[in-house]
Amino acid sequence: MIRWLIKYTIILGLLGAAGVAGYALLFDLPAEKTEITIPVTPIGQ
Repeated sequence: MIRWLIKYTIILGLLGAAGVAGYALLFDLPAEKTEITIPVTPIGQ
């Protein structure tokens, strides 16, 4: 029973890792690019 549980957990972990890797490769969407400007004032003025 314990061997079955360990085997099932390892297989599930490998499938999960393959799923994450596949998602990262296939659905690599570009990040939204927005320009952010923050006014900076010198100290003492």
